[in-house]
Amino acid sequence: MRRREVVLSAVLLLLAALAGLSSSLFTDIALSENNEISSGEFDIGISKGGERFYNDLKLFDFSNLKPGDEKTVTFYVKNRGDLEVSRITMTIYVNDLEDGALSPAEKEVDNTTERGELSGYLVITGLSVQHGGTTTDLTEVAGRTLRELDGKEIELFKGSLEEGEVLKVVMKVKFSPEAGNECQTDKVEVNMKINAEQ
Repeated sequence: MRRREVVLSAVLLLLAALAGLSSSLFTDIALSENNEISSGEFDIGISKGGERFYNDLKLFDFSNLKPGDEKTVTFYVKNRGDLEVSRITMTIYVNDLEDGALSPAEKEVDNTTERGELSGYLVITGLSVQHGGTTTDLTEVAGRTLRELDGKEIELFKGSLEEGEVLKVVMKVKFSPEAGNECQTDKVEVNMKINAEQ
């Protein structure tokens, strides 16, 4: 009997070994490599003529103005990035200065000899923005002085400015005919911050 048990055990071991070798387990692998996530570029530039755009550019320099003179400032804002711009604002900052020594006529009436008064007499007579074939007049700005607009945000554009598209901005500034001798030899530095939002 013992021999029979040994043979049976041997047969069972052999069957178990063969069963393990003959059964198969299918496997497969799929790989996804070198996946990337990147951000787009959000970039605007300004230009005097609409051809070359910069991050920092002096747009105007008017001198020897007299009361009643009106000047036009034209500049362009371009979406140089690859992301859409949905809103563009402009904030004007003014710094009134005396431009050299006071003239005799100015000395008689100017009681702020360290600071100029010119920005209070420079009136925005028009501000318009062109996008595509549409021109929008920003009437809420017309009639206000640079001093009144100092530090205030002005919405130039709200919509969709796609990659490569350009806005044309035209601003008219008039030296008020009511300006008196206190404005002689004055100067105002005007900084404009153009801000874009996605």
